[in-house]
Amino acid sequence: MSQAVKAVAITLAKQTKRNEFGAVYGELYRKFGVTSYKMLPVEKFDTAMKWLSNWYQSREGDVPF
Repeated sequence: MSQAVKAVAITLAKQTKRNEFGAVYGELYRKFGVTSYKMLPVEKFDTAMKWLSNWYQSREGDVPF
C-alpha cells in the first residue's frame, strides 16, 4: 500500500512541484474512513489498491506498480 501511495504522490509531484504524500494519504483516509492505512480493513485492501491504481493511471496513462 505504501508503495502505491508513493507512486501516486511522485506522479502528482511532477506536476505540482510539491510534496504530495500528505495529500494522497489524506484522500485515502477520507475515502476509506480510516486514520492510517494500517487501519484499513483487510476486506477493503483490494478496493483501495484499485483506487490508487486508477488514480495513477489517470495521471500517467500507464499501468502502475
